[in-house]
Amino acid sequence: MPYFSFVFVCCVWGGSFILMDRASLALGPVAIGMGRLSIGAFVLAAYWTWLRAPVRLKSAEWGHVFVVAVLGNSLPFVVQPYVMIQAQEHAYFGMMVALVPIATLLISIPMLGIFPSRRQLIGVIGGLLCMVAIVHDGSQRGITTGLIMLALSVPVSYAFCNAYIKWKLDHLPAVPITTMFLAIGAGLLLPLQFSPDALQTLGMAAPEVPRDWPVAVAAMLFLGAIGTGVGVLLFIQMVKHQGPLFAGMVTYVIPVLALLWGQYDNENLTSMQLAAIVGVLAMVVVVQWGAASPLPSSAEPTSY
Repeated sequence: MPYFSFVFVCCVWGGSFILMDRASLALGPVAIGMGRLSIGAFVLAAYWTWLRAPVRLKSAEWGHVFVVAVLGNSLPFVVQPYVMIQAQEHAYFGMMVALVPIATLLISIPMLGIFPSRRQLIGVIGGLLCMVAIVHDGSQRGITTGLIMLALSVPVSYAFCNAYIKWKLDHLPAVPITTMFLAIGAGLLLPLQFSPDALQTLGMAAPEVPRDWPVAVAAMLFLGAIGTGVGVLLFIQMVKHQGPLFAGMVTYVIPVLALLWGQYDNENLTSMQLAAIVGVLAMVVVVQWGAASPLPSSAEPTSY
């Protein structure tokens, strides 16, 4: 099952960048982030209700859920469409998430006390070197340093939250906490979405002339229900059962799919990008080989 979840998440998240691009035809970054979180939360809440599995959280646990909702959902789900819209590219920024494993590796050492094997260390460092090439390529093509740094904050946030979930929320079942992450993340964006002046000041307003509403709405529905609801749930289950490093490796495959979609949209694919992605895939093989063995979990309940 971990490999099925791995492949499924790679596929739906690899396509999420072109879906965000299509949604941006009529919606702004905050609306896209809030929309996908809301739809995903609705889908998971329906599933949770069907399971009939009530869960009570302690006050401290609510605080941990809030941290993940902010850093792992609200912020990155707005930043990603924002940088894509500003630079008019989605394939390039799809490659940025490949930084998640190296960030996860570094964060897991002090937070979880998990030290990588020699093979994992070689693979992740190799992937990082490929990411350096990708960042350099973007700067050579005129993408501003500010946008690149903002985009790089997304994988760092993801890596932190992956380790944080394993550290503080591993004992809680996946469906309830994932539903809470998404619902709280959407709720935090609600005041901003209904503040037109703030959106305009931040450069996150909807297009002045929205277009292709049917395409934008269809993209949002699929992105929210499948890419966010189902995808985030399966990802968090991988974090809980296989560990954040294994789960984070999906972000080495996502850039490949993002580049393929970029070619479909006639975005520029440079030789440096192609070489870097080939290197990334090689590092995936190095790190993932035989890595899908469950990690021990303290008093973990049945996951649903």
